[in-house]
Amino acid sequence: MLLFTIIMLSIISISLKAQPQTSFKMSSGSKITVTGTSNIHAWTMTASSFNSDGILTLEGQQLRDLQSLSFSLPVTNLKSKEDLMDTRAYKALKGDQFSRITFKLTEATVIPSQKLIKATGNLTIAGKTNLVTIHSNYSLSGDEITFKGSRSIKMNDYGIKAPSFMLGALKTGNDVTIDILLKLKKSNSSIITKN
Repeated sequence: MLLFTIIMLSIISISLKAQPQTSFKMSSGSKITVTGTSNIHAWTMTASSFNSDGILTLEGQQLRDLQSLSFSLPVTNLKSKEDLMDTRAYKALKGDQFSRITFKLTEATVIPSQKLIKATGNLTIAGKTNLVTIHSNYSLSGDEITFKGSRSIKMNDYGIKAPSFMLGALKTGNDVTIDILLKLKKSNSSIITKN
């Protein structure tokens, strides 16, 4: 009888720990914005066409864990208001050799009380990969989750030489900020796993 009770308690404990991991895919409204400075004016490049997906653990309308998250952005999908700026930026980013900017999650800490995620992962730009941590707020609405975060980086950390224009009269700064707005929607597949 004691053995039966122990076995039953173990099964119940495992069942309580099992939570659904749900696949999410990017939905409309997502965008990545890169901003920087120069000796004349600030500049901005934005992309709304890229790929992103993740696997999340939800409990009701609460996010409990983030198992995976990634995005892949074609360099040439970043656009400014000036064609010349775009051309110089693609060259600086070595877009003909390394066509995508990517991020792949390695570790995440979810703080439900603050609706905050500390997402650490590998950010690859111009063929160079660095481990970065991005602090992101999130909100859940129906079957969609929205992440909004920002990360400042230095171009030379990725082997990028800051572009210059007009025979060097306009020089861009080394520091840039990447603002990320990801809207992910539940896909049709969910997997129950044991923690």
